[in-house]
Amino acid sequence: MVLSERTHDLSSLPRLAIDPAQRDAGGVLRLTGPQEHYLQRVRRLKPGDPFLVLDGSGKLWLAHWQPQGSQVMGEVEALPRELPVYLHLGLAVVKGPGFDEVFRQVTELGAARITPLLTERTVVEPGWGRRERWQKIVQEAAEQCERLRWPQVDPPTPWTSWLAELKADWWGIAVARENAPLLLQALPKLRLSERDPVLAVAIGPEGGWTEAERRQAEAHGGVPVSLGTTILRSTTAAVAASSQVAATYSCWGLAQAQLAPSAMGNAAADSR
Repeated sequence: MVLSERTHDLSSLPRLAIDPAQRDAGGVLRLTGPQEHYLQRVRRLKPGDPFLVLDGSGKLWLAHWQPQGSQVMGEVEALPRELPVYLHLGLAVVKGPGFDEVFRQVTELGAARITPLLTERTVVEPGWGRRERWQKIVQEAAEQCERLRWPQVDPPTPWTSWLAELKADWWGIAVARENAPLLLQALPKLRLSERDPVLAVAIGPEGGWTEAERRQAEAHGGVPVSLGTTILRSTTAAVAASSQVAATYSCWGLAQAQLAPSAMGNAAADSR
């Protein structure tokens, strides 16, 4: 370890999400043109300046920027930022750019897996290019919110296939205009696995679930839950559900995430 977030303030250093294949066995980084542009032109790094690298594996590295090949200097001890539960979101695909933005927002809130759902009322089926865009969005969001992992983004999946393949300790289906328990009240009462607990929430399309989909969910153990007294758009509902899960479970790891009082030295100086 060359640095620790517990003893150093690294917030001023650029964070760069890379593909694991961009880092060779010797720690040399093969950055793309846009990545080099970001570090050199946007963040104005000079040769030898430090920046942070993540590849979605849960690790963080310190690197020094060089025009002819940046070099990883060592691993950084990072503070825990993941939720202590694995949050799997099933999101019915809806039209418009607002759906893309949801991927950014739920990444910031700690989602671990996102499955776009094709339901009976889905009116548009995303192409491959849309999925690539979603993957880019979650990586950028992880950089911004300082997570070291970004969500797994599945291909658009039919509702019945998602139900058949779903594995979770508990899962809820968000409903409206029903006397369903509030998700925020149900979460603290759940009995999840002590090791690697998995929790899933399904968010329906504009217009809601069909009766057939509701019966299918019930047959697969889905618990109807409410997100509040108002009727939410699908995109708002996804963020509301993620926020409630994050608010309930983030306190489990809060004590570990406190920065140690301060020898908050200059990270750039200490890394040389």
